[in-house]
Amino acid sequence: MAGVNLRDVTKKYGRTEAVKGVSFDIADGELLVILGPSGCGKTSTLRMIAGLETVSSGSISFDGRPVTTVPPARRNVAMAFENYGLYEHWTVFDNIAYPLRLRGLDDGGVRRKVTAVAEQLQITDVLRTRPAGLSGGMRQRIGLARALVRDPSVFLLDEPMSHVDADLRNDLRAEIKRIHLEVGSTMIIVTHDQLDALTMADRILVMDDGRIEQLDTPAAVYDTPATTFVAGFIGEPPMNLLSARRADGGDVLTLDGGGRFAPPPSLLDAVPTGADVTVGFRPHRVRLEPTAARTTPAGDLGLDATVYMVEPLGDRTLVTVRCGDTRMKVDLPGTPEFTVDQPVRLTADRADVHVFDPTGRRIDRADTRRAAAA
Repeated sequence: MAGVNLRDVTKKYGRTEAVKGVSFDIADGELLVILGPSGCGKTSTLRMIAGLETVSSGSISFDGRPVTTVPPARRNVAMAFENYGLYEHWTVFDNIAYPLRLRGLDDGGVRRKVTAVAEQLQITDVLRTRPAGLSGGMRQRIGLARALVRDPSVFLLDEPMSHVDADLRNDLRAEIKRIHLEVGSTMIIVTHDQLDALTMADRILVMDDGRIEQLDTPAAVYDTPATTFVAGFIGEPPMNLLSARRADGGDVLTLDGGGRFAPPPSLLDAVPTGADVTVGFRPHRVRLEPTAARTTPAGDLGLDATVYMVEPLGDRTLVTVRCGDTRMKVDLPGTPEFTVDQPVRLTADRADVHVFDPTGRRIDRADTRRAAAA
């Protein structure tokens, strides 16, 4: 096992800067998920940790030992690729055994270790077959087994769920998390799927355009997104985001569409007069009432809207409302009776509403309190 440290790491492909000076630490034995959309730099970051890509600038170390220029074979990392990287003319057993044979392990030792990891991943019945013709989920498990069998210090997974169907995906998530708990290796997983990240990670590193947007626990990334990008990327449905402005000398924010929100004074002090900001709230943290019954407690967010669509989902109902040109999602328990084009009042508790500054960074209430005290 090893802790991993990146300092101001940059990766350039010609004139294109894919990774832009990222710095972060991964604790020994931690499961970190690097999450972001296609092209955000997450796979380039993973490949630099593995040594499969050179570092344009910056440094990488394992347990304080510099590895920036160390060849992949000497880093004791194991990587399972998105495209599996299997040898089609070999049996599954031989694919898994390959790294052990490279190390010179005797046949008995190879057999024991391959059998143990195959049982762990429930692939013993295909050990004597060849990968060609096997399902995507089975091939992914074989790739995981080949990486696991090495007992690596750092275990790297590139989009491990990308070719797995929905039913197997849930099982494989649980299996990877259990494997991590059992073997205790430092594990880094790259994915574009937020559910993979939220369910498996000790911490999530969210990337966009080659930069780190947020590095925190799944709960913190979901509950207190650091930027509007994270707010709009994490969550299904994602956070509702509305443009807002603080009028001259005003103590409220006026929302696009005519709604109003009165932030706590400490937070309001961080919003310059006349500034354009963004207000955000999670779909399940919203109340929805017919306009005739509208009530908005002082300080809470209130917004008049019209029902655009109602989607029953069994134990909950997803209601899309429209306010001017903006559509928002409201996730309600049960089967409330709303109809298309019905006027409604949307309200949210002050504590559940986030404000982001003109640069898209979240204005943190603790920071504003500390600034006021200073």
